[in-house]
Amino acid sequence: MTHQSEQLDAVRKAWRDDPDIGELTDRLHLIPKETEPACQWRVVGEVPSIAARRKATRLARETLATAEVEDDVSLEPAIRESDDALAAELRNTLRAEPMLSEVRVIDSGERPPALEQPWIGAITHAGVVHLGGWVPERSLAALAEGVAWETHACRDVRNLIRYDPLNESPDQAVAEAVTTLMREHPHLADQPIHVEVRLGEAALGGTVSDDKKRQLAESLCWFAPHVRAVDNQLEISGELT
Repeated sequence: MTHQSEQLDAVRKAWRDDPDIGELTDRLHLIPKETEPACQWRVVGEVPSIAARRKATRLARETLATAEVEDDVSLEPAIRESDDALAAELRNTLRAEPMLSEVRVIDSGERPPALEQPWIGAITHAGVVHLGGWVPERSLAALAEGVAWETHACRDVRNLIRYDPLNESPDQAVAEAVTTLMREHPHLADQPIHVEVRLGEAALGGTVSDDKKRQLAESLCWFAPHVRAVDNQLEISGELT
């Protein structure tokens, strides 16, 4: 067996052994890119799970012990619609988001506002959302990405929104974004859930009324950028009154 074949087998084993990928392994492919001076790789495929989409390339990089792995995995959309419809839905959702009330969401082709005015622009192509603009806090950029992932026709998100890092840590920004997504989700708004993030690993604590809400909360964690793992410690307490 060649060294390259061994590498491929090792990555596929890592995917099969991962609880969030497992049976989805056949939807993923590790493709070598013969370049000088070293061999690079691409992970391609389409999976229905946001956790699997987030973890596939990271596991390949860890297994191969190299960062030279391109991420070309997309999320299987819940619905199929035109790029124009996807962009319009996303812009409307961003404009309705209370945490983004001070941010101007511009239409395609519209001139960005003055530098002191926070703004977000969104364009779409083949179901891939491209976000740009400037916001004052990292958590707002993370929240915008989470909102984009929630849009049912979204296949991927490329987040190029700039922000002022200041004293806001990446973990704090992710925790704030996830908390907002849960607080405003109609099925989780009344559930006592708290989120902690350390080094990209999110821990969920509290209670929910059923297992569907437990799984939904975990999925929303993965919508935020830079999440590496989710430790779901939510307990099911029965229907809340």
